[in-house]
Amino acid sequence: MHRWLTILTLAGALQGAVKLPALISDHMVLQQGMPVRIWGTADPSESVRVEFQGQAVSTAAKPDGKWEAWLRPLSAAGPLEMSINGAIIRDVLVGEVWVGSGQSNMEWVLQNTKDHDAEVAAANYPLMHIFHVKKLVADQPAADVEAKWDVVAPATIPRFSAVEYFFGRHLHQALHVPMGLIESDWGGTPAQSWTSKEALDADPSLKFIGEAWEKTLAGYPAAKQRYDQQFEQWNEAAAKAKAANQPPPPRPGAPAGPGHPNTPAGLYNAMIAPLTPFAIRGVIWYQGESNASERTRTSTAACSAT
Repeated sequence: MHRWLTILTLAGALQGAVKLPALISDHMVLQQGMPVRIWGTADPSESVRVEFQGQAVSTAAKPDGKWEAWLRPLSAAGPLEMSINGAIIRDVLVGEVWVGSGQSNMEWVLQNTKDHDAEVAAANYPLMHIFHVKKLVADQPAADVEAKWDVVAPATIPRFSAVEYFFGRHLHQALHVPMGLIESDWGGTPAQSWTSKEALDADPSLKFIGEAWEKTLAGYPAAKQRYDQQFEQWNEAAAKAKAANQPPPPRPGAPAGPGHPNTPAGLYNAMIAPLTPFAIRGVIWYQGESNASERTRTSTAACSAT
């Protein structure tokens, strides 16, 4: 309830049509030592004024309603407040910002690690904030993600990436500056899902990925029909197993198709592209296992292209 009251208060304070992405909100962490972009949308030509850490930058929305304001390199500090057209964003930190992405080893949550009870209980770091992106697939690059900034605490950290948390905690303790950790991952997904369409199309050795996906989409209606029949049979078998107090048979897997996380560029569009305007220090990435079966085809394609 408190979070929704905060959002409503901020929305009410932002006069006109000024809107901010999820990243620009209470508890955000901004990257130190480099120019920082603050952006959003508004009515065409509407004036926007950003005030932060002794700087005041004015801009105006373009004809398409998009606007951006650049802050000169910032010094590590916080908590601070930022004003955008008089609306206040609270508990803003300036320090190091890192993105963690990829598949299951990055997604592995803290509450499943060794000594997790002690680790969770000790996670009291008011100068470490986390931003966990919701899993989504998109056909085109999205303008925003579904997520919110949280302060690292026992109540917020259990379902966050263990690898990224330990990485960020180490840097926080070694550098003595605030830390912002952005998690955007999805277990079992291949590298092409996280790669932009432009990058995939630019590499001839990756042409087979698009061709294979087109075949997958063409065969999806028939595959979905088979899956529906298999799922109905599984439901009946599972009900009989339950009645007999026996374990159910393995559940059939849904076929790949529209909206599937394996869609080439699908996760880049929904979960990475909206983050790219945000200044960061770097990225930690875990990827590869889901592409192991493609190594032979990739090598063959590369040789053919050569």
